[in-house]
Amino acid sequence: MKKFFFAFTSLFVVLSTSGYAQSEKQEALQVAQALLDAIEQGDTTAFRAVFLPNAMIYTVREKDGQAVSASRSPFSDTFRPGTVITERMKDAGVEVQVHGNIAQVWAPYNLWINDAFSHCGVDVFTLIKTVTGWRIAALSYTIEKTGCGSPEFPAAKR
Repeated sequence: MKKFFFAFTSLFVVLSTSGYAQSEKQEALQVAQALLDAIEQGDTTAFRAVFLPNAMIYTVREKDGQAVSASRSPFSDTFRPGTVITERMKDAGVEVQVHGNIAQVWAPYNLWINDAFSHCGVDVFTLIKTVTGWRIAALSYTIEKTGCGSPEFPAAKR
């Protein structure tokens, strides 16, 4: 009877922890998607709400065979009047890892500016769990002009 109770309790802990982890992963992914939605809608309030106050953005691109990186606050130079940025996570390759109060979302993406394809790359969101939920501490992304395939504009979300 003790063996049965131990086995049942162990199974319950594994299943409930697995469900909790899936829920946490889904919540972290939803924050990343909320950022992309806010950018497309030009919603500065929603945009600011997903970041920690001291968050940073890091970019990496290749120029003349060398990696060129830059960093900035997400709260400057993101929205430009008359410009619509549409960014979509690709269907394949998105990964979410959670460990306690820290999470990372790895998401290959395609990006359009005013309905014209601009570039592709990989977004890496680093999130911290706060009392109000997951918030982005840092967003790092690559900017790649080649190897993107032939992405079609995703008109379904407009």
